[in-house]
Amino acid sequence: MTLLEKEKLDKLAVKKQDFCISIYIPTHQSGENKDSLIRLKNQLSRIEDSLLELGVKSSELQHYTDPIYRLLQDSSFWRHLSKTLVILKSQDTFICQPFSFETREFSMVSDRFYLLPLLDAYHPNEDFYILQLSLNQNQLFHANPHGYTQIETDEYLPQNIETVIGSDVRQKSLQYRSGQTQSGHGLYHGKGEGKEDKEKEIIKYLQAVSDGVNQLIGNSDRPLVIASVEHIYAHFKQLSDYKAIFPKCVAGNYDNGNSAQLHAKACSLLKSYLDQNRTNRKKQYAEISQQTTTDLNELLLAASGGRIATLFIKKGVNTWGFFDVENGIIKVHEEKEPLDYCLLDDAAKSTFRQGGQVFIEQEDELPVTTVAANAVLRY
Repeated sequence: MTLLEKEKLDKLAVKKQDFCISIYIPTHQSGENKDSLIRLKNQLSRIEDSLLELGVKSSELQHYTDPIYRLLQDSSFWRHLSKTLVILKSQDTFICQPFSFETREFSMVSDRFYLLPLLDAYHPNEDFYILQLSLNQNQLFHANPHGYTQIETDEYLPQNIETVIGSDVRQKSLQYRSGQTQSGHGLYHGKGEGKEDKEKEIIKYLQAVSDGVNQLIGNSDRPLVIASVEHIYAHFKQLSDYKAIFPKCVAGNYDNGNSAQLHAKACSLLKSYLDQNRTNRKKQYAEISQQTTTDLNELLLAASGGRIATLFIKKGVNTWGFFDVENGIIKVHEEKEPLDYCLLDDAAKSTFRQGGQVFIEQEDELPVTTVAANAVLRY
């Protein structure tokens, strides 16, 4: 699951083109995804009907739908998903990516992409790092609650303990396992005999890892979660100069672990940290009520002018219509008409592009629960 990048989201947010297709399908992280596949087939059928109604010729239809049909036939693709599959397709764009956030089934054809669930998944104040650490390997990830990406570390981190102190360590380990006394205890042979020498070798390796981590992320103040056995974590925490190592580790050996599961465990460990940004934004709403709005017209105008610092949107709600920014004309329709788009999504994109943050909330979690959207204004 690739971490969302603001630059890419910004480009998608400003894209306007005939026949932009947006599809969101709930999926399963493991096991069968037959129900998800059927959902996509059904949504694709609706998309085809919408495209034809909007004037796309039958001969042009395949350009938009063939890449998605090919996904339906790729059995290996459906075995490696997460909680949501996002598909965005236009004349010159095709994005198909799994994400770990949950969303409802949804599809739309418009002159712009529907990005609201993706914007809710991007919050720079909620990112963190994961270091999967053992004597055999190490991996560094940049993560947030909804995804992660592996950081390229070849030039900075030793591959394993052997690359720091020599291949004789591996040989020594093999000799230890093969040399047994009558009581069944192994004997060390060769260089670095004894527990004390072995600990020195481990510390030397961990110091090299620590130095590399500092080179890569030393200027960051984001939490670093260590995934390792307890004694490796204790040594590393003592050696490292990184100031934001999380005080608890994801305990265990993850040499052959699933990265998605490791990410989920790290998120669970960091729950209070990850909730803090959202909580603080809601407190701000309550503290400066004179600088907030729930009026849709005012909210849309404020968003287009870059005046929204935080936007809360009720989960599962779409407000259809269109907004003529130049003339300040807003039209709202009860049902989606052919050229309509979601006005809440449009406000969210404007807010996001101009540095604000967007949150999708359950109704009872909104600062003001009786409306579809609440905004904290900059001025």
